[in-house]
Amino acid sequence: MMRTSALFATVPAFSTPNVPIKIRIALGALTAFFVSSAQPAVSVDGWPFLQVLILMTSEVLVGVLLGFVSRLFFYALDIGGAVIATGIGLMMPMDVNPFQTNQSTIPTNILYQLAIMIFFTTDMHHWFFAGLSKSFEVLPMGQANFGGGMIKTLIPMTAGVFSVGIMIAGPIMTVSFILLLLFSFLGRAVPQMNVFAESFSFRILAGLTVFGMTCDVMAEHIVQFVRGIPLDLMSAVSSLNG
Repeated sequence: MMRTSALFATVPAFSTPNVPIKIRIALGALTAFFVSSAQPAVSVDGWPFLQVLILMTSEVLVGVLLGFVSRLFFYALDIGGAVIATGIGLMMPMDVNPFQTNQSTIPTNILYQLAIMIFFTTDMHHWFFAGLSKSFEVLPMGQANFGGGMIKTLIPMTAGVFSVGIMIAGPIMTVSFILLLLFSFLGRAVPQMNVFAESFSFRILAGLTVFGMTCDVMAEHIVQFVRGIPLDLMSAVSSLNG
C-alpha cells in the first residue's frame, strides 16, 4: 500500500492537479490490493512500532523513487520545450500547464500533451502496472538498500534526460542558429537595420513551421523513451536489492 500510494502521488498522468487526491488514494489502494494478492504475505506480528515505521518509510521511499524515474522523461520535455521556446523567441509567453502546478512555455505544454497521448495510446500504462507488480518480485518489502548502487543507476538516467531534451529540440536549434547567422551577416551588410528586432518575427515563423513539420520526429523520440520506462523502473528497483 505504501509503495503504490507513493508511486501514484508522484507518477505522471496520475499525480496531476486535475486528478483528485481521493482518486489517487483509491487507485493506490486498488492497485495494492491486486498486486498483493499475487505476492507472499509479510507478517509484522510482534514487530516493534519503530521497525514497522522503518518498513513503511522504506516502502514510501521506494515508491517515490519509482515515481521519480517515471518523471525523468517529463523533465526531458521541460528541457526540450525550454530550449525550443528560447530558440524561437517564445520564452516569455507562459501558459498554465495542466499536468503541473506551475506555468510552462507553450512548446512545453504541446510536448506534454503529445507525450501523455502517446503514453496511453501505446498502452504503456499496462506495462507500467506490470512493472509495478514485477517490482515486488525483484524487491520484496523491507529489503530496500539505499546505497551506492542506486546512485550509480540514477546518474546515467539523469544524464539521458538532457540528451533526450536536446534531441527533441535539435531541429529547432538548427534553424534558430542558421537564422541568427544569416541576420548577423545582414547586420554587417545593412548597419542601419535593427537586426535584433527584425529577426524575432522570422524566428517565430520559421521555428513554428519546423516545429510542426518535425512533430513526427519528436514523437519517435518520445515513443522510444516511453517504451524504456518499464526497464528503467526495473533497473532502479534492482539497484536497491542489495
